[in-house]
Formats: sequence, C-alpha cells, structure tokens
Amino acid sequence: MIFQDADPDNHKCDVAAAVEVFLDHKDFIRRVICFHIHDEDQADDLFQDLFLSFISNPLPRDIQNIKSYLYKAITNDIIDAIHRREKYRNYIHEYAQRSRRPRCLTTPLEALLEKEQASRVFELVEKRLARSEGQAVYLQYRDGHNTKEIAEKMGVGIGTVRGYLAEGLSTIRRLLSIKGGVKPGRVRW
Repeated sequence: MIFQDADPDNHKCDVAAAVEVFLDHKDFIRRVICFHIHDEDQADDLFQDLFLSFISNPLPRDIQNIKSYLYKAITNDIIDAIHRREKYRNYIHEYAQRSRRPRCLTTPLEALLEKEQASRVFELVEKRLARSEGQAVYLQYRDGHNTKEIAEKMGVGIGTVRGYLAEGLSTIRRLLSIKGGVKPGRVRW
C-alpha cells in the first residue's frame, strides 16, 4: 500500500495512494458511511469528499490498523459535514427571518381597522377616479395582478398602465389628505 512515502509535491503519488486505499477498502468505507448517513446522495457526496481528503492528506506510514484509522476519518468527516449543513441551514433560516415581511397584524382589532380603511380607499377609487385609473388600481392592489397582466386585461401598453396607476394613487393620496378620515400610512397594499 502506498502512503506518505512520496514527495509531498508529487500530486500523482497522492492520487495513487488515495486510489489504492479506496480500491482496497471501498466496501468497508461505503458500509461505514451508509451506517451513519441514510440518504444515498449524501452518502455518495461523503464518499467522494473522503477520497479528496485522502488526496490532500495522505494516510501516515505508521498506521497499525487501517480499518480503525478509516473508521475514525469517516466519522470525523461525517461530523464535519453535519456541522457544515447545520451552519448553512441556520444561515438560510436567519436570512429568511430578516427578509420576511410581517404578513399578519398583532390584534384582531388592527385587522378590522385595516380592512375598513382599505374598504374606504376602494370606495374612493370607485367614486373619484377615472374609469381606467380605478380599474388599474383595483387590478393591482385588490386582485394582485402585475403591470403586464393589467396591460393585457385592459388592452393597453405597460407604460399606459403605469401612468394610470401613478395618477390614480396620486389622486387617492390627495383625497385622503383632504378627507383626513383615512391615514395613507396605515393602508397596506
């Protein structure tokens, strides 16, 4: 068996040593990995990672029990992989928590007030906006359509829809500031 006899700069010897270890002990290595990792894809990844780690860190010459050494190396790699996966999962979870917008209100009273305010705004849309502006505002904010979908439904260009929305929202803001009954900052679109 080839171990660290080779010159450290000679990468071919390191690869040959890793290949020899894996040819001689691949069934043992696979059984140990599969004993700890039940997902076949993860087991394959660990098998390949272990091979690469043996290339970069060849086995020492003075190993008394190769299977014992391999078992310890495999379990250490599994532990490292689990820690990396957990760290990545925590990172993604923290990112999701920071980027999540609050979707629900804290109390039923706030939910009711928001619904009433939205109803008042849509009453203004019906009564005070031009038909095309009102339709664009309804489609975007009540029905949840994007600008392209609104343009298709209304049979106009995207720029025209943007103009309708800008003018309609400007009118609504102006009316709300005159009426004073609904605070624009409280209405969530």
